[in-house]
Amino acid sequence: MRYKIFIYFLLLTIASFGQEIGNVKSGNHSIKLLKNNNKFLIIYSDINSHENKLLENTIQFSIKESVYTIMMDGFKNHNSHQVIVYTDNDTIVKFEYQKINGEQMLKIRQNNLAINTFGSSTFYNKEQISTLFGNP
Repeated sequence: MRYKIFIYFLLLTIASFGQEIGNVKSGNHSIKLLKNNNKFLIIYSDINSHENKLLENTIQFSIKESVYTIMMDGFKNHNSHQVIVYTDNDTIVKFEYQKINGEQMLKIRQNNLAINTFGSSTFYNKEQISTLFGNP
């Protein structure tokens, strides 16, 4: 009986947080993509947080394919550059591309205008972003 109750609460917890599409770790930091109802969430650990207390930031959007295309198209330009996206919930997201050791890398910077907060991810390569979105 205890086992059935545990399984029930486990499934309830998983359902309440949404379905995980992809997850990538880079050192102590991670980034994951979740689907919750009709929205998608990118949750990443902030590089400005401390080792003993990792802070996570969230970017919410409606169309997975659009964000995937924006992020992957940025890897085609071999120069350092930024792609700036203004989301519907007063958040500015900057996809910052830099060439590090000959490889084009992506860092996500976020500024929530409503609550005046800032966040930044670590750098991820093209393959890691592809994995994040559930592509092999």
